[in-house]
Amino acid sequence: MNVSAVAPALRARAALLEELEAAGIEATGDSGAFYPQPIGVLVGLPTLVGRLLDGRTFTIPVVIVAGEALNNERIVGDLYTIADEVAAALSTAAYRPISYRTSGNADPWPALELVATVTVSEEG
Repeated sequence: MNVSAVAPALRARAALLEELEAAGIEATGDSGAFYPQPIGVLVGLPTLVGRLLDGRTFTIPVVIVAGEALNNERIVGDLYTIADEVAAALSTAAYRPISYRTSGNADPWPALELVATVTVSEEG
C-alpha cells in the first residue's frame, strides 16, 4: 500500500479550503486550533458518496460557528451573512442550524452547517 500518496479525500478537502480562500473567506480544517472569534469557518472531514472510473465525489461539512451566544441581532445577522457568503462561494443552496461542541468548551457553540460537494480525479 502506498501511504505516501495524498488520499483523494484529503485532496478534496484541500480543494474546498482553496475555494473558500479564493473567495476571500478565512477557513480552517484544523479543529484542534479552531476557536471562533467572533465567528469562524471550519471545514470538516469528507464523506465518499460516489466513485467513478476517473474520480471520486465527496460531501464535506462546512460549519460556521459563533464564538458567543446568539443573544443579540448583530451576532445572529453576522452568522447568517457569513453563511450566505460561504454558500455562494461553494454554490450550495442550503444550510441548517446545529450546535458545535469541542472538548475544551463545556457548552456548545451555536453554528450553521452546510454541505459542499467536491469531485476530484483519481490521479493526484
